Amino acid sequence: MATRYKQPSSLNGVSIALVLLVGLTAWLVISAWPVIALNSGVKNELGEALPLIYRANLRDEPGATVETERLHDELEAKLRALGVTDPKLVVEIARSPKTIAVEARYHASATLKGLGKSHTFALHPRVETDAARVEW
Repeated sequence: MATRYKQPSSLNGVSIALVLLVGLTAWLVISAWPVIALNSGVKNELGEALPLIYRANLRDEPGATVETERLHDELEAKLRALGVTDPKLVVEIARSPKTIAVEARYHASATLKGLGKSHTFALHPRVETDAARVEW
């Protein structure tokens, strides 16, 4: 004799929990999206500045330092125009014979939609590349 099992209803506790979980995740992503987009834009600007800093690093001193300082000031202005409002924004360019790195350190705030509560995140996007001269 075969065992007959009762079919679960389409609306049960697990279904409700999954819908609530998806809704909560969507709410958090929508609330944090401005910070995510800002960090992505900042990392993109850092990546665009990296080849210019690489070329400046290949120059002899004092030209390399002067060009790097000019690029630092331009990059900081671009980040401000992008939407970084932190007055303590730090753009750090690290040059060595082996690597070149650009890092921005700043704080951005995300406000939870509907609650009005705000949370501040410390963000540190960094891009790095090899500084060795390419010999063909």
